[in-house]
Amino acid sequence: MKFKSIKLSLLASILVFSASCSSDDDNTTPQDTVVTKALVKSNYANIVYQSYSDSHISAVALQTAVNTFLADKTEANFNAVKLAWLEAREIYGQTEAYRECNGPIDTEGQPWSLGTEGQINAWPIEEAYIDYVQAGTEGSGGGTFDSSIIADESINIEAQILADLNEANDNAAAISTGWHAIEFLLWGQDNSAPVDNQAGQRVYTDYTTADNAERRSEYLQVVTNLLVSDMQDLVATWNTGGAYRTFFAALDEDIALKQAINGAFFIAGDELSSERMIAPVDSDGGLNQTGQEDEHSCFADNTHRDIVANAQGVYNVIFGKYGTTEGASFYNLVKQEDATQAAKLKAAADLAMDKVNAIANNAQPFDYLITQEQSTDNPQGPVMQAVKALQDLADEISASATVVGINL
Repeated sequence: MKFKSIKLSLLASILVFSASCSSDDDNTTPQDTVVTKALVKSNYANIVYQSYSDSHISAVALQTAVNTFLADKTEANFNAVKLAWLEAREIYGQTEAYRECNGPIDTEGQPWSLGTEGQINAWPIEEAYIDYVQAGTEGSGGGTFDSSIIADESINIEAQILADLNEANDNAAAISTGWHAIEFLLWGQDNSAPVDNQAGQRVYTDYTTADNAERRSEYLQVVTNLLVSDMQDLVATWNTGGAYRTFFAALDEDIALKQAINGAFFIAGDELSSERMIAPVDSDGGLNQTGQEDEHSCFADNTHRDIVANAQGVYNVIFGKYGTTEGASFYNLVKQEDATQAAKLKAAADLAMDKVNAIANNAQPFDYLITQEQSTDNPQGPVMQAVKALQDLADEISASATVVGINL
């Protein structure tokens, strides 16, 4: 079954949403307003809370679609779950700019720590850890397993058990929870050639008449419920009066802003540009081989949208705007101190968004593009052009932070 018509209609709505979240105006605060670090810090916290709240709402919508499908296992309901996943990913992707900020999602050992990033979004996954795979592809994600969780009836499919199995024994490929586990349960492996431009072809009968259909159904429901719970925890801790929001409010302004800006710096200059874009380009990239495995959303062929959403999250932090939530921004603060550097920052941010959107709007899918760019020495292709723009943006974020007295 092809999923193109749904993805095209989704893309049209997403482009409208992304445009509404982009800053096309240099001034997110009135011209005569003195921008303070306190104002920027407060607006950042509001943006984080609102985007996590929206992500939680979309995860609940995914959960509702899953429950509807499991109650009435039709192809139409299965397609609706896939659409809900794609819509929810678009929102969650923007929240990744809040990682590497000494915040609750990926920090351990503090009273306010959640440390659930790996449980929510770890990748790449070894598919055979969760469910059946095509013969001969076992271990393609980096791990080797004798039996999948779904096939092993000695494993009770419960939230805590799946959470404990996630990255068990320090095996980074042993992913059992989160967005990509759900993605695999919905699409299955993408074993098509990149030029075919289609996602994984799992069919809804995997949940009706196939082997382990009931355990697969149970797994899908439990792992989705766990994702919703994890997102709710992030909303609660960032809400006014929440454990981390209270801690963040009490932080020294320079420390708080350094943490916030570091998240954008990290995503642009490392996680997105390097781990999620250079890595698959540098991988084998051939049919059913490493290049596709290193795609962020390789089962749904949604990597192009992940890239845009991640970059949009960086843009949100720089310009202090997410949807209708906006206010004093890092960019405003820089412009107040050094208009020339602020102009460089904005130009770099706009160029990065242009380049990542060029990937998303390309007629060829991301996995096909990476087969054309097998070396970081090829700066002409759209993927490596976007990589360079993102890394240049990271440089400008760092230079801009220095202007306001913060060293990244």
